[in-house]
Amino acid sequence: MHKNKLGLPLEYKKFPEYFDAHNIGEDTNAKNAVVEKLLKTHNIKTVLDFTCGTGSQVFHLTKNGYKVTGADFSPALLEIARQKAIAAKFDIKFIAGDMRTLKVGTFDAVITMFNAVGHLTKAGFAKAMKNIAENLKTGGIYIFDIFNVQAMTDEAVRNLDMETNRSVDETQIHNLQHSEIDRKTGQLTSYDNYTITKNGAKPKKISHKFSLQLYKAKELKEMLAKNGFETMDQYAMDGSPFHENETKSILTVTRKK
Repeated sequence: MHKNKLGLPLEYKKFPEYFDAHNIGEDTNAKNAVVEKLLKTHNIKTVLDFTCGTGSQVFHLTKNGYKVTGADFSPALLEIARQKAIAAKFDIKFIAGDMRTLKVGTFDAVITMFNAVGHLTKAGFAKAMKNIAENLKTGGIYIFDIFNVQAMTDEAVRNLDMETNRSVDETQIHNLQHSEIDRKTGQLTSYDNYTITKNGAKPKKISHKFSLQLYKAKELKEMLAKNGFETMDQYAMDGSPFHENETKSILTVTRKK
């Protein structure tokens, strides 16, 4: 994903030590529980998390009895995940690689959560779908989520604006983020303005932007069908029914043909 034209959030590469502070919130466990419930419904035993980051879904699923392998394009994020696994005394394999090309094995299910596929161009996501299919057993399940462009009204985009204050060891991280949408391309661009203060030193200010490719629910179904999948259902992130003009995120469950 290092060649992705849409860019990536700052903490993915430059500040991996801040990844958890920025990406894991009060609702993370609830979202992970929804994924676990869907996997349980389909009697899944083995899972490949193709965009595992520091391991949020990996550890949640491992605790619930699944055999999970984590993969990610970022060696730095994977190292954090490995250290967490050691501390928790979990025997988990983590592999560095790109979900568009990495071959890991054949699993009952693959997951790519929390808008991960939005960092790919449409062509990149189509390529990822084909590769994900190669890492699934026939009839295997692929679960992912992405923002729903049809629900991204001007008000919804404004509601994405946020101000956060987090602490990591002796570092204070303040971030102001606002987003804009290009309705012609379906891309949501977020602008971050970080103020990072380490050990009381002079604050360092960093500006950064990245984009997410958004989709319509119908468009996802068509792409999946072209790349070897049958869409089984689509939900909101809390597992409730999906409404195409209201539900902000599309949680898709699809099966390899």
